[in-house]
Amino acid sequence: ALLGEAAGREPGPALKAWQAARDRQLARLEQLARDGRQHAELSRQSALLLQQFERTAAKRQELLDAARADGEERLRHLHRQYLRRQELLGELRQDELAIRTLVGEAGMKSLDEKLAGVTGGELDEERTRLSEQRDALRERLEACREAKSRKRFEIERLTEGGDHADKLQQAEERRTELRRLMKRWAVVSMCGTLFAQTKRLYEHEKQPSVMQRASRYFEKMTSGRFTRMIAPLGEQRVLAERANGELLDASALSRGTAEQMYLCIRFALADEYAASGVRLPLVIDDLFVNFDDERLGYGMELLQTVAKGRQLLLFTCHKHVLDAYVSRFSAASVRHLSRKT
Repeated sequence: ALLGEAAGREPGPALKAWQAARDRQLARLEQLARDGRQHAELSRQSALLLQQFERTAAKRQELLDAARADGEERLRHLHRQYLRRQELLGELRQDELAIRTLVGEAGMKSLDEKLAGVTGGELDEERTRLSEQRDALRERLEACREAKSRKRFEIERLTEGGDHADKLQQAEERRTELRRLMKRWAVVSMCGTLFAQTKRLYEHEKQPSVMQRASRYFEKMTSGRFTRMIAPLGEQRVLAERANGELLDASALSRGTAEQMYLCIRFALADEYAASGVRLPLVIDDLFVNFDDERLGYGMELLQTVAKGRQLLLFTCHKHVLDAYVSRFSAASVRHLSRKT
């Protein structure tokens, strides 16, 4: 029945031909199945690559916006300027460290006060005066050296006693020990300055991204009364820095300001998770209940910034919090909940 008329004439060859055709058909079907699976896999990879491309494009635009650059070439130019600035800052820190090691902390403050009240022309005049004074001192030094040579010759002539050589040996040993101690003191002094500089650099410039973001939020929420938060190296505490540079421990802050600080840290942690690709909903339950009207206003302004790009659920049973929310968010987003008995 499968071979048709060919079964009556030459069934053997006809059966072999039918089997060969069937094998070819099965091979084509298997190839089609493989092609289908490969097509599905390529489609999945294409979708993943498209998502990655969109994230990369968004990140690129975010970088351009953050740098206020209108294109990649402008961004590269700004990056080169940034690298040059970092190089100059490094040279400046090295020069400052050398000066600080020479004059000490007290001398640095005095030097800063003197430099703050002079102009570039006055500094040039002072340099010229010091150069002339240096030349005069060199001439005086040369005269002193000649006088020292004469005195040395006279001392050698007078000191020919028996124990003089032993005393000279002892003096030379003391001078050698003094030079060794001076070298050790120089190393220890330089290390101490470097440790202090490194600790200060970490606390002011190398804070984790969470603390940097939280500091920006804290400055905005406190209307500039506090400029940032600092986590001292090796200590389990957080300090708040006033606009005048004064540092306060969290325990020294008022309750409202301390709650503002901790709120900014929480928002910064949420942003840190979002930066890694994890955008979790933000659920807040009567967080502003202890805030006065001014702090509540600043808190709602900050909440507007934090709520961008994520779902926000704010629960409250206080009317003044609801009014502050409605003044900055859409009233259509408010839902009134009632407890069923």
